Amino acid sequence: MALVRAQARVHHAWRLRGPYFASATAEYRFRLFHRALFKAREDLATAARLNPDDPTPHTVEIWPALGLGYPHDMMRDLWDEVTRRAPHHFDAHYSAIQYWSQKWRGSHKLAREFAEKAAAGAPPGTLLAALPLFAWYETTLGDDYSYSCASPRVRAMVDAALEDMAHAEGHPALPRVQHLVAYCLHEQGRHQEALRHFRAVDGWVDALPWRYRQKSRLHYRGIRTAAARAAVAERLRRS
Repeated sequence: MALVRAQARVHHAWRLRGPYFASATAEYRFRLFHRALFKAREDLATAARLNPDDPTPHTVEIWPALGLGYPHDMMRDLWDEVTRRAPHHFDAHYSAIQYWSQKWRGSHKLAREFAEKAAAGAPPGTLLAALPLFAWYETTLGDDYSYSCASPRVRAMVDAALEDMAHAEGHPALPRVQHLVAYCLHEQGRHQEALRHFRAVDGWVDALPWRYRQKSRLHYRGIRTAAARAAVAERLRRS
C-alpha cells in the first residue's frame, strides 16, 4: 500500500507542477509539487523497509530526487541502492538520464556519459543499448533532428538499439524504444524498417519523441504517414 500511495503521489506531483518550463510555472505550483514529493519520499522509505529486496521504491525515488534537487552524491547513493537490486532496470536508467541531463540536475556530458556507461556490456534484451539514443535525444532538444539523425554517430546508436530490441520480445519498455527508433529510422531514410516499428506501436503515443509536442498525436500521425508513403514509393521503384 505504501508503494502504491507513493507512486500515485509522484504522478500527482508532476501534474501539480504542470508541463511548463520553470520560468513559466507559478510559485504556488512549485510549493504543491515539492510538498507532494516530500510525502511520496516518506511512503517510499516505508515501502523500502517493508520489502528490502524490491528495487521499485528506489527506482521511483529517482523522480523525487529530480524534483527536489538531490545533490549528486545523494543521487549516486540512491543509484547504488537501485543497481544492487536491479542492475539492468530500464525504467530506472531512463529516469536517471533525466536527472543527469542539463535541463534538470546535470549536464549534456553527464547524461551522455551515464547512458554510454550503462549500455556498455549490458546483456542483450535489456534494452540498455538504446540508452545512448535516448540521451542523445534529451540533450539535443531544440536542434535540427532531421539533420543529426542522419549522422554516422546516431545511425550507430540506432543500429545498436535494433540489435538489442531483437532479443527483447515481451520487454515492457520495448514500445517506448520502438517509437524513438522508428522516428530516427524515418529521418535516416530507412522507411521500410521504420514502418514495421510504427505498426507495432500504433495507437499509443505517450513516448519520445511525441510526448514533448503539444499536439503529440498529430505529430505522430504526420511522421507515420510520411514513412508509409515513402515505404510505398520505395517498393514501387523496385518493382
